[in-house]
Amino acid sequence: MTDRLTEHSAPATGPKIFNWYAIGLATWFGSTGLQMVLFPYLVAVVLDESAYRVGLAQTAIMAPSLLFMIFGGAFADRRDTRALLMRLHCIAALPPLVLALIIFGGSLRFEWLIAFGLVMGTLSAFAIPARDSLLSTVAVVAFGTDIQKAVTLASGLQFIGQLGGIIVAGAASLTGVPALLVLQSAVMLTGAVAVRKLPAAPPIERPASHHLADMRDGIAQVASSPVILPVVLCMFAVGIFYVGSFMVLLPLMVRDLFGGGATEISLVNICFWGGTIMATFGLLRFGHIHRRGLVLVCTLSSGVVILALIGIPAPFWVMCLLCFIWGLGAGTSMTMSRTIVQLAAPPSHRARVLSIFQLGFAGGGPIGAFAMGFLIAGTNLHVAAWIPAGIMLLVIITVASTTRLLSITADDVAAPA
Repeated sequence: MTDRLTEHSAPATGPKIFNWYAIGLATWFGSTGLQMVLFPYLVAVVLDESAYRVGLAQTAIMAPSLLFMIFGGAFADRRDTRALLMRLHCIAALPPLVLALIIFGGSLRFEWLIAFGLVMGTLSAFAIPARDSLLSTVAVVAFGTDIQKAVTLASGLQFIGQLGGIIVAGAASLTGVPALLVLQSAVMLTGAVAVRKLPAAPPIERPASHHLADMRDGIAQVASSPVILPVVLCMFAVGIFYVGSFMVLLPLMVRDLFGGGATEISLVNICFWGGTIMATFGLLRFGHIHRRGLVLVCTLSSGVVILALIGIPAPFWVMCLLCFIWGLGAGTSMTMSRTIVQLAAPPSHRARVLSIFQLGFAGGGPIGAFAMGFLIAGTNLHVAAWIPAGIMLLVIITVASTTRLLSITADDVAAPA
């Protein structure tokens, strides 16, 4: 009997290992998808806050990335990432329950949403580098040397999880927000069970050092890499000018231009993330891509065009269509950039390097969200779309012309540990 229980609880091995990783990934981002609709809906529609306060709230949920993402990478490099991720899933199940009780009791205030955003953002800052580092271990077992396939598949499952959460969140007007927050908590706990099925992923042995020294070492590794540095710079600009616009500008457009609520915010997100899913699985079907830097530049440039077009007055369905096309480019650029960094990062520094990469993407978001709130208040919703589009175009031209971004290929990989 004991032997049977041990066998049943033993971690997965071989190709099945990726299935459990995928469930853990999809549940975390399914929870994120719910949050992506419910959080701005509570701020912009239920509390009817101003553009400045909507930007401030979205900053709160993304700001911890600036403070803790690199530390989270250094922390993960010295921990069993599987055990760390399992604990983070369990802790992240608590804040949605607390917020559900607050709303159910009729005590919702702006300050409670700020606190919720800060807690969930902090947990994400530790979970993202741990999960990305764990992907390399899982990918080798499941797919051998085909890391691009593992990264592309993981990206697609991440987007599917987000889209699933976004679709469910669109029913907030029917079910009520508290019920969906309880569901978010249950989804997080399901992910903890899935992560438990993965094998242990202990850190690579290296000399003892302080976390600050580890963080400096990770930053130095990125700064000295002609492959990783331009990608991180581009993704930092994406965080400021694309993510900031998406998180603040679009919900306010839905509310002020189209008189929409949770359903319309959900539709905009469905269109965008539907595009990312289609692009990701298109890449999976297409297979190996050699000129990864060139593809990254082209897809980042497409976002400039789409954001500029969103600023032109048009019906709601046109905005949804533009968000879908924007998602096609975003899915490709996120997959390409993540593949480049995943392969170019040395195994001994992988969690730290990936945390800096994610910091560039997620850390630029709060800066962009905060700035977008002021920009909208000082201009209008249409001009506020054109300004970040123009600045992003200048960033792409500068990085592409001063670094070797355009020449990055599939041959740019780190030496084995």
